Amino acid sequence: MSTTGFLRQNAGRFQVVVAMWIFVGVFGSLLFASFGLMLVTGRGLFADKASFEPGLEFAPGQEVKVSDGTRPGNFMVLAYPATADVSTVECSWKSQVYSTGVQRDGTLDIARPDGVAEVLTTFEATPRSFAPLAATEGTGWMEPEFLTCSGGGAESFAIASARGFMTDTARYGIGAVLLVAAPIVLGLGLVALHFTRKWHRHGMFPASRDAAQQPDVAPHQPRPPA
Repeated sequence: MSTTGFLRQNAGRFQVVVAMWIFVGVFGSLLFASFGLMLVTGRGLFADKASFEPGLEFAPGQEVKVSDGTRPGNFMVLAYPATADVSTVECSWKSQVYSTGVQRDGTLDIARPDGVAEVLTTFEATPRSFAPLAATEGTGWMEPEFLTCSGGGAESFAIASARGFMTDTARYGIGAVLLVAAPIVLGLGLVALHFTRKWHRHGMFPASRDAAQQPDVAPHQPRPPA
């Protein structure tokens, strides 16, 4: 069966698909553009994380076991109150003692993690404000097992999971892709709209020019003899 024949048999379905693509093109482009702008500007659904639930809170100078406060993986350290001078805070960590007898140690780089607001509030009946200090993305997987923080005039420190944070690089990248895709999707929707209007005026399969110009006259038949 030829392509034309196939389309003639499924003309109704094909027109439904094209009409649906008009809807997808117009409203999909608006959706892409909206999400793209929110991602690039860091607003709305993609604003920096501004609240958290402290998994473990400890006093300055106290050594705590990280796994007591959060699940294995990357975690974030915060200082209370949010007015603490984070530039003078120091956080040191130690690993567990491995089977070889080695115990690694180091310090966390004090810098606000990507995707986190300058001040975070707790999920509590009386919310408290914390200042984010650091995240463990730059350390080995599950390497910091014991943690100690001090300085900055902080009254206490807290550990919370760092999962689910969207970094600035990821936000900008995904937002740029959506902003580029929005006009493309809109263009495809407009092309589908153009063909729909054309089919409405002339039909999906217009007759050939010669057939259209041929008069619809019955052929001449000779009269029978009297």
